[in-house]
Amino acid sequence: MIYTFLLLYLAFQSFATVSPAPPEKPDDLSLRLNKRVTNYNLGVFNLPGALVRVSNDFQIPMGIVWLNSPAERAELPFAWKDASVKGIIESIANTQPGYRVHVSGGVVHVQPSIPDTENFLETNIGDFKVHDIDVEVAYFKLHSVAGPRRYGNQQISIGATGDSKVSIDLKNSTVRGALDALTLASNRKIWIVTFLDDTHLTRRGLRRSMSLWSDKPGPDEGQPAWDTLRWGDPMPPLASTPN
Repeated sequence: MIYTFLLLYLAFQSFATVSPAPPEKPDDLSLRLNKRVTNYNLGVFNLPGALVRVSNDFQIPMGIVWLNSPAERAELPFAWKDASVKGIIESIANTQPGYRVHVSGGVVHVQPSIPDTENFLETNIGDFKVHDIDVEVAYFKLHSVAGPRRYGNQQISIGATGDSKVSIDLKNSTVRGALDALTLASNRKIWIVTFLDDTHLTRRGLRRSMSLWSDKPGPDEGQPAWDTLRWGDPMPPLASTPN
């Protein structure tokens, strides 16, 4: 069944050609992060929503890891009279204890403190290579190596019109490294991992994760989970403010 979905997707995808995203230059990202901003009123958002909005507003490739807890879901007002873009990101992260911001490989990462042994992002997947395929298919391939999965009854996300094609060739990579590489090679410039705020681990000893579009995590066979967004995409429900 899963291969049928893939074939249908490839057969009926848009005829419009989307050029691969140009590679992110570290100097360009540094300039954007150091840009001074005055009178920036973000509005009221929870933690992931605020970070996604800043990524959109200032074109910052971003990997967001957060815990789905009441504190992180709480909406807060955000406004700055004078700050750098990096300072804005750091001040959002600092609203929650234990979060840190670091820049690596052209992507800004925001994450809480989670033991590497429980974090699927630190799983080594060896070599990972895709060539000139739609980015959603590349994510599907990454998911297939990130965690053993029973494909028979699983679903995949079908790529949206306008998604780009990607080519990457990684050696001895982690899941995080592959997500970063796909972020830089495609027009999906934000990846988000939503971890459950509990210590009940999967059978592989990893913390459970869920999609921002879901109200509960999937079974162990469907783990891990992540979301990716293009700049300007609709905000997922868990990252949105209430109407």
